[in-house]
Amino acid sequence: MLLEGVKLMLIGMSTVMFFLFFTLVVLRLVSDLTKKAAALELEALQRERSQRAKAKQRGSMPAPSDMDEDIVVIAAAVAAYEAECAC
Repeated sequence: MLLEGVKLMLIGMSTVMFFLFFTLVVLRLVSDLTKKAAALELEALQRERSQRAKAKQRGSMPAPSDMDEDIVVIAAAVAAYEAECAC
């Protein structure tokens, strides 16, 4: 009976270790696959920040981006829902 318990424990622990190892391999693979895209995104963010800083120094801010418009639309939808629901 004790031997069966030890055997079950070893099978369970090796299953967990295999799953953790598999998860690490998948995370590493995804990291390697998205490295170039992440670098391009960081470069675009830095370029946008420098453009905003230059516009701020000149005293003129750029026109709102599509993201700003999306935020306004979402805020209006939430306000309309809350007004209708009276929550």
